[in-house]
Amino acid sequence: MPLFMFIAFDKKLGGAAVRAATRPHHVAYTKSNGKVKFGGPFTGPNDEMIGSFSLIEAKDYDEAQAYVKNDPYSQAGLFERQELHPWKLSINSLEKV
Repeated sequence: MPLFMFIAFDKKLGGAAVRAATRPHHVAYTKSNGKVKFGGPFTGPNDEMIGSFSLIEAKDYDEAQAYVKNDPYSQAGLFERQELHPWKLSINSLEKV
């Protein structure tokens, strides 16, 4: 099944509060459907969460886009900027991660 790279950066004003309030719902959503092969937050200089990265497995771009749109972080308006791109594994394997 195709893979998609999702990268997003939190809003600088108010993003930390939105992330903190929404994180339990985001984690539950991510774990509930098996679409994310791996992912996690970007962190800033003081280890604060400032963005997200996920590798999503979906049948096509539309399904990956719907997954991102329905994520509680997206629904809450956390992100200042986000991108979704088809991604091809070319070094190592997901099993090694």
